[in-house]
Amino acid sequence: MAGTKKKKGARINVGLLCTTCGKQNYVVMINKVNDPKLEIKKYCNQCRTHTLHKSKEKLK
Repeated sequence: MAGTKKKKGARINVGLLCTTCGKQNYVVMINKVNDPKLEIKKYCNQCRTHTLHKSKEKLK
């Protein structure tokens, strides 16, 4: 089929870890070349509040 090829590139999956409790809550895809580190304020289910989440490259 003509349009079903996967694109190869510098995008990778990373996990977002809560800085307060250390739980991995989200998985996002980032461009490794332009955005090497990612820090976002997101909701943590364990802390039950919005906390800072940092990226972790190795996923389980």
